[in-house]
Amino acid sequence: MNKKHSPHDPWRNPPPGMIAVGEVLTTQGNKGEVKVASLTDTFERWLELERVFVYTDRGPKALFLEKARAFKGFVVVKFRGIDDLSAGEALRGAFLWLPEAERPPLPPDRFYIDQVLGLKVETLAGHPLGQVKEVLFTGGNDVYVIRGGEYGEFLLPALKSVVRFVDLQAGIMRVELPPGLLDEDEEEERC
Repeated sequence: MNKKHSPHDPWRNPPPGMIAVGEVLTTQGNKGEVKVASLTDTFERWLELERVFVYTDRGPKALFLEKARAFKGFVVVKFRGIDDLSAGEALRGAFLWLPEAERPPLPPDRFYIDQVLGLKVETLAGHPLGQVKEVLFTGGNDVYVIRGGEYGEFLLPALKSVVRFVDLQAGIMRVELPPGLLDEDEEEERC
């Protein structure tokens, strides 16, 4: 299953009611294991999963996990019935999905990626800056890609000191911009 054949992706058109938990990058060994880029916060989440779904042109297909292990920042997963290199290769580029209802609740002030995408971003004073269009995973803190405002595209660190308030119902994120993030003249005009 190549990406070009996958009818859904997490950022542009996720299946209704589903969330992506990983993307199959390649095979690992010759016994059907695959290397997955995890889209979850913790590796431990993979140890709790019993099954995920992949989407093909024929619709969703359940894949049952036999085992998962951490490997160099990725997750190596063995699915039941995926027992050789070619079966594993057929999953390359596939996103792995779970029903939204099965995701665990997060602690206060933590949000899932799909909840953050599309939020309108404003300063604490209410000045519009654009919308969250993408989330970059840097290994440290996440970074929000903000687009569509008067400042064009810019990167916003996803830190509590920057992201001061999120109202998912209203679709708004209020932020306190770090000094120097935007052009100094633009910052003075905003104040």
